[in-house]
Amino acid sequence: MHKEMSMTSGTDSGSLRTRKKTAVIVAIALTPVLAAAQQLLPPPPGAGVDSNSRFEVASVRPVDDVSGQIFIRMTPGSGLEATMPVGMLLRQALQKPDYQIVGAPGWVDTERYSIRARAPGGTPAAAVMVMLANLLKDRFQLATHLETRELPIFHLVMARSDGRLGADFKPTSAECRTTIAERQAAARRGDPPPPLPPALFDPKARPCGLSRVDSGVAVGIGRTVGQLSLTLSDLVGRTVIDKTGLTGFYDFTLKYAPEPGRYAGPTGPAPGVPAPVIDPNVSSLSVALQEQLGLKLDGARGPVEVLVVDRIERPTPD
Repeated sequence: MHKEMSMTSGTDSGSLRTRKKTAVIVAIALTPVLAAAQQLLPPPPGAGVDSNSRFEVASVRPVDDVSGQIFIRMTPGSGLEATMPVGMLLRQALQKPDYQIVGAPGWVDTERYSIRARAPGGTPAAAVMVMLANLLKDRFQLATHLETRELPIFHLVMARSDGRLGADFKPTSAECRTTIAERQAAARRGDPPPPLPPALFDPKARPCGLSRVDSGVAVGIGRTVGQLSLTLSDLVGRTVIDKTGLTGFYDFTLKYAPEPGRYAGPTGPAPGVPAPVIDPNVSSLSVALQEQLGLKLDGARGPVEVLVVDRIERPTPD
């Protein structure tokens, strides 16, 4: 389950953010064994965007071949290209992971669509997600509302009574902490974000302030425990609340056996995607979390904001 661009910045909430001074905002290619469903792509920061912003023209067509590549590309002033199940687009546009979306029919995760949309000239980067949401409303008749429900959740706590961390969970280096502080200061000033390091595209690299989740491996450098909790939420399909009391930044490497049927997010794999080979000698996520990081998940219940899909229909192709 490999993602070509699966890194998350140290200043966001744990979702993937690919930002450059050039035109490209998001460009993801999802190779055959992939957990893309949960990787949210938040719109870049910017001035307020008109909630009625729309693409100038858009083409939406069903894709019969489910063996092809799943991808999404978005560029300001240009538009959007995507081929994927509409459920993935739904999660991106409405910024909710699978476990916080209820009421969607099963076909949104089993049928793929090809979407090509052109944005008006001069469209700010922050408007692309708004336009995507409105495209779903206009073409798929999407209607939703928010509710808060009492649901099962997990509390992330220390696994050891003496509070010791696991061998694969260590405080971040002073050099990396300085780098993160400089990025955060630039963001507060409103300065353009620096280009992401070339190492972002190296699956073996460990750039400061970023994280990667592949099949059975989660790696983070310069991450808060809150950000780790968001990663774990994606892996277990349930909200994870940090109750460790740990502050600051940490580096971690978590190797675990993906739960069958969950390696591509709570909805399972995209249609036509084969299951990855799972090493029977690798520990389950809960055991690996305790053994490697010195943390554990305690079951609980709590209020969770969910997005209820009231209506979504197959579009008329054009």
